Amino acid sequence: MTVRAEIVAEDGSGWLRLCEGLSDEQVDRLVELWVGEAASPRASVERLLAGDRSVFGGVRLTDAGARVDPGCCVLLEDWRSWVGVESGGWPDVGHDGPWPERDALGLTIWPRGAEDWRSEPVREGLPVRVLYGEVPELRRSLQADLLGFLESLRRWANTHCPDRAAAVVAHADHVFAITAPA
Repeated sequence: MTVRAEIVAEDGSGWLRLCEGLSDEQVDRLVELWVGEAASPRASVERLLAGDRSVFGGVRLTDAGARVDPGCCVLLEDWRSWVGVESGGWPDVGHDGPWPERDALGLTIWPRGAEDWRSEPVREGLPVRVLYGEVPELRRSLQADLLGFLESLRRWANTHCPDRAAAVVAHADHVFAITAPA
């Protein structure tokens, strides 16, 4: 498999990949995005646990120099939209951005094609080709990265608010739909 899938969060100036081994600064940034403002770690944790906020981001695909970033209005938990793609479902890639097309063997996803004001896609940039047979492994890879992210979050929470660390990790698992079967 040459296609690579990653979970990324939109951080205002680029993308933050969610995976194992995130630094405390990277987890701080993700928590800030999740809460919606900068706050102390303790205050951030209390705000997180008080609601079901999410983070803009989603699945980034790369293959042989081609890259497709998530489009507008996709949330991290939308990685789950890849469940069932191989049997006719459509992944949520956002709007005003990527454009997926289906044929008998798989999906071709253009980095730019969908624009709300156009009636037809523009199909710009190098597309990423995802064969249906690759989709289960892509999902496993995404889930493994998210499980690694939970470990990074656990380490951060144990440092900043050890009494709430288990609750923070469980909440992230719930909000981002991580440990349910992929």
